Amino acid sequence: MNIVVARRKRKKGWWIFPLLAVALVYTAFTVYSQSRDMYAIRIEIKEVQKRIDREKALKQELLKQKDELSSDESIEKLAREKLGMVKDGERIFVDTNQ
Repeated sequence: MNIVVARRKRKKGWWIFPLLAVALVYTAFTVYSQSRDMYAIRIEIKEVQKRIDREKALKQELLKQKDELSSDESIEKLAREKLGMVKDGERIFVDTNQ
């Protein structure tokens, strides 16, 4: 009689091990899937950071050019070279041989 009682106790918990195995497989698959996704996200973050750095460098260069162009000397130089302007009292000589 003691043998039969021992057998019944073993049969009651038989479903615990397969359930734990399924939970373990599911957890492993989920961790693997999430680690792949995180790797892809890290790569994308690095690419975006590189673009941000390039845009910051371009912004600094444009600000430098803006500062250079806003000085009185550069405004005068551009007006003379590009627009052909002269100051009051200056004379313009045109070379007719060319």
